[in-house]
Amino acid sequence: MSYDRKRINPNIHKIREFELEKINLAEEFDILQIVGEGWFGKVLLVEHRVTDTEMVLKALPKPYVSIKDFYREFHYGLQLSAHKNLITTYDVAFETAGFYVFSQEYAPLGDLMSNISETGIGELHSKKVAKQLAAALEYIHAHGLVHRDVKLDNILVFRSDFSRIKLCDFGETRKVGTLVTRRNEWLHYAPPEVLALANDQLYECNTSHDVWQFGIAIFICLTGCLPWQKAAPDDPRFGRYLLWQQGSNVLLPVRRPKLFKLISNKAQRWFRKYLEPRGEKRPTSLSDMPRYFEDRWLARSERPEEEREDETLCPSMYSYHSSPEEKNRLLYTLTQYGIETTVDRTAKKDRIREWIQSSVIEEEDEEKMDEGTSSTAGSQGLSA
Repeated sequence: MSYDRKRINPNIHKIREFELEKINLAEEFDILQIVGEGWFGKVLLVEHRVTDTEMVLKALPKPYVSIKDFYREFHYGLQLSAHKNLITTYDVAFETAGFYVFSQEYAPLGDLMSNISETGIGELHSKKVAKQLAAALEYIHAHGLVHRDVKLDNILVFRSDFSRIKLCDFGETRKVGTLVTRRNEWLHYAPPEVLALANDQLYECNTSHDVWQFGIAIFICLTGCLPWQKAAPDDPRFGRYLLWQQGSNVLLPVRRPKLFKLISNKAQRWFRKYLEPRGEKRPTSLSDMPRYFEDRWLARSERPEEEREDETLCPSMYSYHSSPEEKNRLLYTLTQYGIETTVDRTAKKDRIREWIQSSVIEEEDEEKMDEGTSSTAGSQGLSA
C-alpha cells in the first residue's frame, strides 16, 4: 500500500476558492430522501428537475460552517476522489439562503453502522473492510493529510458482500501538523492523547490518530462491540486494557479483557499495536497491514452463551449511557423536548416538506432584501 510520490497531486493543499452560484433549492431539485442529518447539516438524495438526474447533495448550514471550512471540505473531496475507496465528490457546488451545498455519489446500502449486527460482520467481511479502509487511509496519508473522523458512520457500503466500501466526510480533514482545537470529539473513537486535553486546547494533527480510529472501527466489525466507551482512565474497560497492555512484559501475566478473548492471539498483536495508548509509540502508518490478512482474526471457540447474554460485556455504540434505566431516562427527556428517538416515516416526510418550505421562505426573504441589486453568476454550474 505504498504510493508513488510522483503520482501525488501537488495541488492538494492549494484550496480553491470561487464565487458560489446562489440558487433556490426547492425550485431546482425534487428532494427524494434525507439520507443523513445532524449538527453538520443534511445529506439529501435529490433529482435535478431539468436533467432528471439523481444525485446526493451535502448541505452545510451557514450558521455552523464557515465558507472557509466549506471550501476545504469540498476541495479535499474533489482531490481525493481518484481513489476507489474514497467517496466521489462531483465538481458541483452552490449556495442557498441558509446552506453551502456540494454534490457526491450515492451509497445505496447506507453506512457501515447500519449494516452491522450485534455480533459484527464476521471475519471474512471484516478483512474486506480492513483492507479497503487501510488503503484509503494510506492514500490520504500519502497526500500529507489526516482524516480525523474514521468511524462506522463515515464508511459507506456499495456492495452487500462488503467488497466495495468507501470512506467519506472530509469535514475534519487537515494537513499533517496542523494545530486544531480539542472539541467534543466522537468519544468512542478518539485516541487517549486527545481525550486527555481540556476543551478548546490546541493539539497537532497526526496520522497516528487515524491509525487508532482504524483499530476501533475494525474491532467493532469483528465483535459487534466497542472495546470501551472512551479511552480515558475513568472508563473501567479501558483501565483493564491499560493494565493488560502494560503488563505484557512482567512476570505476573495480566488477564486479557473479556472482549479481547474473542480475538485470536495473532490479531491481538496488531490490535495492541494500533491501539497503543501512548500516541508517540503508536504507528503513524497502516502500511504493514497486508501481512496480517492471512492470519486468523477471531478466536476459534464460539462466544459462550453466557457472555452473549451478559449485557455488561458489550458497550453500546450509540450512547455513553450503558444501563437500560439511564437510556430510558435519556429517551424520555429527549421526547419531552420534541427530539425524535425512533424512526417515524410519516414524520420524516413531514419534516422534509417543512424543511423545503422553510428554505423557500428564507430564500424569498433574502431575494426581497437583495431586490434591485445585481448578482454575478458563479463559476459553478449544475452540470456535472
